[in-house]
Amino acid sequence: MPEGGLLSSLSLFTLIGVLVLAGVALIYFMRKRSNRHPMDTPEGKRAEELRSREAEEERREEGRSEL
Repeated sequence: MPEGGLLSSLSLFTLIGVLVLAGVALIYFMRKRSNRHPMDTPEGKRAEELRSREAEEERREEGRSEL
């Protein structure tokens, strides 16, 4: 095999290996609940619902539209 072909195939396999390892590391990292975005947790969803209800009540009190 010519030296250029060996070098390019080694580079390709290295790139694929690094991408696979990065994907596995990301999946492992996101499995922990503390590493997720706070709004993706049940507590965050409840807080968002509460905020939207309060905003809706405030709009009704002031007579504003949905915008």
